[in-house]
Amino acid sequence: MEFILKDQSVQFTFIGEKYNNGKKNKILKNVKKQVKAEDIMKVGKALSSLQKDAGIQKARLISYSDIQN
Repeated sequence: MEFILKDQSVQFTFIGEKYNNGKKNKILKNVKKQVKAEDIMKVGKALSSLQKDAGIQKARLISYSDIQN
């Protein structure tokens, strides 16, 4: 048996006083399978700047895989 990577998403948690509980989660779907962590963080920092919040608390790469016999 093996895992076959099908899709990836990234979840950013942004922080700022303007958000409920000081946090806002945003999920971006269809992330390239060969993406570098640095490139994901560039996108997150750009979103944070556009939203005018206090920055990124965390970023999480979510992988969706099928199990093949």
